[in-house]
Amino acid sequence: MRYPTEIKKFLYSQYFYGGLRIAFGISLPVVLALLVFQNAELGFTISAGALAACAVDMPGPLKYKHNEMLTCSVLGFLSALVTGIATAWPAALFLTVVLLSFALSLIVLYGVRWPQISFATLFMMILTMDSHFTLVGALVNASWILVGGLWYTYWSTTVSRFQRDRIEQQAIAENLFAMAEYVRARAAFYDLHADLDECYRNLVQRQIATVDKQDAARDIALRNLPRLRDGKLDAHRMVLFNLFINSVDLHEGILAAQTDYAMVRNAFGDSDLMMFFRDLLEKLAGDLEYVGLSVLRDTQAAERVHTKAEFRAIEYEIDQLRKKNFPNEHPEAYASIVASYRRIWSAARVLDKMRANTHRDVAVQKPEMPIDKALDRFLQKRRVQWGLVFSNLTMASPSFRHALRVAIGVALGFWLGRILPLTHSYWICMTTIIILKPGFSMTRQRNTQRIVGTAIGCAASVALVLIVHNHSIELLIMMICMVMAYSLTIFNYTASVAFTSAFVLILYQMLTPMSMGLIGERAIDTVVGCALAIGSSYLFPYWEYRLMGPLVKELVRSMRRYLDAIWPRGVALAGQGSPQAASPGAPTVTANTPLPTVAPLMQGGQLGEAVPKTPSGTKSGACVSSAPIPTRATDTVVDSDFARRLASKNMQVAYANLGNAFQRMMLEPKSQQRFVAELHGLLVQSHVLGSQMAAASPLLSQPLVEPAKLGGLDRALGDVRENLLQIERAGTASPTVDLRELTRALDSMVVAVEKEGMASADAIQDLKLLAYQSKQMIAASRFIRKDVTSIRLPV
Repeated sequence: MRYPTEIKKFLYSQYFYGGLRIAFGISLPVVLALLVFQNAELGFTISAGALAACAVDMPGPLKYKHNEMLTCSVLGFLSALVTGIATAWPAALFLTVVLLSFALSLIVLYGVRWPQISFATLFMMILTMDSHFTLVGALVNASWILVGGLWYTYWSTTVSRFQRDRIEQQAIAENLFAMAEYVRARAAFYDLHADLDECYRNLVQRQIATVDKQDAARDIALRNLPRLRDGKLDAHRMVLFNLFINSVDLHEGILAAQTDYAMVRNAFGDSDLMMFFRDLLEKLAGDLEYVGLSVLRDTQAAERVHTKAEFRAIEYEIDQLRKKNFPNEHPEAYASIVASYRRIWSAARVLDKMRANTHRDVAVQKPEMPIDKALDRFLQKRRVQWGLVFSNLTMASPSFRHALRVAIGVALGFWLGRILPLTHSYWICMTTIIILKPGFSMTRQRNTQRIVGTAIGCAASVALVLIVHNHSIELLIMMICMVMAYSLTIFNYTASVAFTSAFVLILYQMLTPMSMGLIGERAIDTVVGCALAIGSSYLFPYWEYRLMGPLVKELVRSMRRYLDAIWPRGVALAGQGSPQAASPGAPTVTANTPLPTVAPLMQGGQLGEAVPKTPSGTKSGACVSSAPIPTRATDTVVDSDFARRLASKNMQVAYANLGNAFQRMMLEPKSQQRFVAELHGLLVQSHVLGSQMAAASPLLSQPLVEPAKLGGLDRALGDVRENLLQIERAGTASPTVDLRELTRALDSMVVAVEKEGMASADAIQDLKLLAYQSKQMIAASRFIRKDVTSIRLPV
């Protein structure tokens, strides 16, 4: 590991900044209560409310974060109030705790951030249930908790507003770091010593991570668009907008560099050409990481990585292959390696543009895409359908089952806490709600991490108690532990738990010097809570495979829509009026998107140019129009580019959703893992198909030859579309057209154009490349059709 780089990435990251924000937001009420009221207990009560609100303070759009923290504060107040009133009667308290555990766990069904709100409100309930309040005392306690929640909400909102650009920089940089790892995964394919299956597994994981980070960056970047100031767009915001658009184009360009790696390995073996490709991609990954670090640190990225030697070496090797008649002897291998070279060349140019954008030369800054309200269609709307809870009061609902598990786990923890001789028995219930997640795999993973982290934290606390006897040093260590605990929560939960255990025990040591017994009690409570959580997770389980059927369908549907967006002629040939008409009544992610009128193939305007003329095969300066019906040729181009970009985004998100579900399933018991080989094959082939469609997109937009001479291409892409449509319609029949017949039709098309002698050499080369990509798409779509036909998952 490159420790200096990783340390810099962490110290400038949104996680560390968030840890600082949370630590100070929680600590300040205690300090102020001590200084102003000389009342530490009041300070801790207010801090408890702040602690609940901070559970929702995660990276994301500021508007939604503010509303979510407010909701959390109000629900936390109600939870603490009801629990506080019930503490006067033990039986009522038990019943209240069980019912609240069920109700507050059920709200996870509302989706994004609601699991965190659920945990925070349960946290308030558990902190309150170990005390004894009168009616007035319960109201006062809950009110101070509400004050703490509101304090933290507006503390975090104020700090985040001042850091709005910094937060966007951090999100974009995280996206670039994930993309750099994806490029490294691509480089491994050119290493003959790397296992091909393992390379594909790693590539799928990196693609999922990249899409997740890109989606998070999109959610922030497109909500903070550049605004006019003194008649000009805000230059700094324009830089960030351009960097995000560049990152999307770069990802699409690298994605389009996909090829048949088994064929490439067989054709070129352990040659210098393979080594040059591997080294080139490794260098590009390093350069991309450096640009990301520059964005993160808000500095100008210099040109530190030079790739000219690798590009020239590859050009030389390709020229030597041409002289040896390799293109005629191995046409597909040659077309594949040339296409990969062109795509990587284009990606390098996009990377150069990103580096230039970090320089912020206001005189030359222009938006990569016009700022338009139509960009809102790339964003997911967060609307809460409150009535949804009533339709989920059934055992068929995963959220209902989760709520039952939590209620049972907390009830058992409450009972054990009363019969065991423990001074902080609520720690048992706390551990149970922390570990119990809606999915079995996450619960199992958190259980192990919690035990290991607590053991490390308790051991560190023992060492601290024995070695340090200075309150100032203890306070400093506690603050460091608090910052690190909240900084590491998202990406290193074990370390976060270790720091949390340490700072909690140090706090107790400072308030009331403790014996080793309290540290031991903390460990015992954690073990008991973990045992309850893992035991409860086996009650009414809803295994991941039950949720994957709709995800498979959505992925196939999104790939078909992407094909329709880049090849509108296919819709016309199928006798349909719009891409959505292929599956009447099917839900669509892009239902509110104005799509282009069907234009003749390669003659309705240009979406992009053949690489290497423009980066990533897309025209970054393409306009976006909000008009529902194009009225001019340029309008058709505008809407076509918009539809292509939106369809590409939806396809990648659908891929990541299925990939994440598959990874969760692989953490479940083997007896509950279904169709593992088929689903893995589906992910690999879907990645291949999506990559080849992205690669073909700019070629399909060019007038290479007259459409009448592209019969072979029409048949090939029509077969791809038909395969995807049959999967959507749950068709089980095998393809009716022979694969060899389609291959011959593509080859005959290229030969006929060559013999005619009317097309340029570049056009013929592009047509050969398009024929090769079409063959790859046919093969991938048929593999997908075969795999999906074999998969029998609930829909």
